[in-house]
Amino acid sequence: MNNKKTLNTLSRTLIGLLAGASVSVASADILVMGGNPAGSLFYTQAQALAATISKHTGDRVDVLPQPGTVFFPMFMTQEADLGIASPVEAKLAYDAEAPFDGANGGDGYDMRTLMLGSINRLSLVTREDDNIESISDLEGRRVVADYGAFAGATKTSLAALANAGLTTDDIRIVRVSSYPEGVRAVMEGRADAAVGSVGSGILQELDASSGAHLLPIDPSKEAMARSQDVGPAFVPFLANAGPVGIDTDTHVLSYATTLYARPDMDEEAILRVMNALWDHADELPGITRTLSTWVPDGYASTDVVIPYHEVAIEFFREKGVWTDELETRQQELLNN
Repeated sequence: MNNKKTLNTLSRTLIGLLAGASVSVASADILVMGGNPAGSLFYTQAQALAATISKHTGDRVDVLPQPGTVFFPMFMTQEADLGIASPVEAKLAYDAEAPFDGANGGDGYDMRTLMLGSINRLSLVTREDDNIESISDLEGRRVVADYGAFAGATKTSLAALANAGLTTDDIRIVRVSSYPEGVRAVMEGRADAAVGSVGSGILQELDASSGAHLLPIDPSKEAMARSQDVGPAFVPFLANAGPVGIDTDTHVLSYATTLYARPDMDEEAILRVMNALWDHADELPGITRTLSTWVPDGYASTDVVIPYHEVAIEFFREKGVWTDELETRQQELLNN
């Protein structure tokens, strides 16, 4: 009898625990985050962000290995909730400019900024044994300058060429369908240069096969004005020697990788994401060193090119980091 009572008690306890677990699972959200194909820097970073958010919120974050051209429209249909992207590409989608002409009936894809993240360092990369020392040396050579749906990579290539005073008329254009394929074209000898993003896995593959060499850009005001005519979010960055492709301190193009959300995303879910990445940003470099500059000090920045989400603004106000300058920038973006 005692054994039977004990068994019944254990059974009720187990049922109660399972019921509690079911409620917990049912109340957790499943979030979809766009993050570019495997092999790209964004994919690696999206996986790390997703893992950190999931760990500290209980939400499941699935990374969609697709570019913004795929997940920006999915913001409109609520099939995607979040995404990391180049602000260069996001602004084109937001403004319905090529290659997003006519997007959402010409209104562009609506999205909001949650935070600015890590500094992405980019330039054109070549095989080390080709002895190409400058972007101007690419005149007449084969350069990946059309990435199809990957508008951000196309703009980066054009901005790097413009920095040296070159246009697509000065090169032999190579067309690919993704960022990793561009570097692979260099690796396989089908192109002499392509966009290279410091820290991306495919760049390490190029380095292992024939050596990777990132070409320096000109940080002067005049040269950067040409680059910014292509993409206003680009700024010069002095990358220290050490990473793959950078043997000496080298000026490259840069922008802050940005986390975007659909405007109608659940507000509580946004707050959980914001808190997880604010409170646990120190865990990110342990997952990938490329997130060592994904730090709360840079989340709220006047470098933003798409308006912040109202929930993010309230979050930053509570943290004491929302300034008059940020409010002015927000209103400029809303009124443009």
